[in-house]
Amino acid sequence: MIYTSTSCLKNPKNVIKVLDTYEKAGIQQVELGSVHEYFEINELKKFNFDFIIHNYFPPPKNPFNLNLASQNKEILKKSKNLVKEALSLCQKIDSPLYTFHAGFTVDPPKLGMPLPNNGFTERKVAIETYVESINELLDVANQNGIKIAMEPNVVQKFNLINGKNELCLFAEIDEINQLFKLIKNDKLGILLDLGHTSVTAHWLNYDKNEFVEKCKEKVSAIHVSNNNGLADQHKSLTEDCWHVSKLKMFKQIPIILETMNLEINQIKANISLAQQHTELN
Repeated sequence: MIYTSTSCLKNPKNVIKVLDTYEKAGIQQVELGSVHEYFEINELKKFNFDFIIHNYFPPPKNPFNLNLASQNKEILKKSKNLVKEALSLCQKIDSPLYTFHAGFTVDPPKLGMPLPNNGFTERKVAIETYVESINELLDVANQNGIKIAMEPNVVQKFNLINGKNELCLFAEIDEINQLFKLIKNDKLGILLDLGHTSVTAHWLNYDKNEFVEKCKEKVSAIHVSNNNGLADQHKSLTEDCWHVSKLKMFKQIPIILETMNLEINQIKANISLAQQHTELN
């Protein structure tokens, strides 16, 4: 089933305007994304979409950058509280799935921009904090009957330090496997972002197809967008891009379009293309 992120539409800050546009276009399956400004949650009641919720949603009145591995007690508390609020909202709007980002060894000033390359936490300590956070949130998810899924980080050139990934957790399969050894709970899965995979595989020099195969059994949902293999560009899908070639492997789970800065007709064309590729043998 193809879902469409509310991040896809041009000028997406006002999520209610995005949802109005999607409703008029006949889009039914929607991921509530992470790029919106604060709004009154009750406004969602007027819509009848099949929803799933992603990461930084519902957006708080006072913005911050979510990091479930943060060593800053205030940021960590805000991050966990936002996720708990999201899980409560999942129950209210019948979202069966909540997806969230992997953590960082340093607190992001702004997502998509370079992370600070000094003052980062020892990786082992950051992972311990992240695992504690996820276990706490799994308790809430279980109470609400919600499955949760972690999105492995994208590693781009500007976040490498002397060619190494010091800042982004859970971008490589060994570390992801480590997480699932530390947290044995079938309510936890992976949101596999194919755009992230192609970029990270380039900069960390691993095989993207092998990564997909090794994640496959744990994948609960897919993010799909196109890029040049060097940066996480969230471009439109094309018939011959690597990202759509993987969709037929995941036809039984939510496939979420996360292309960005598009008009509604472009979004519908992307949905159609993704749907066609899920139906290939």
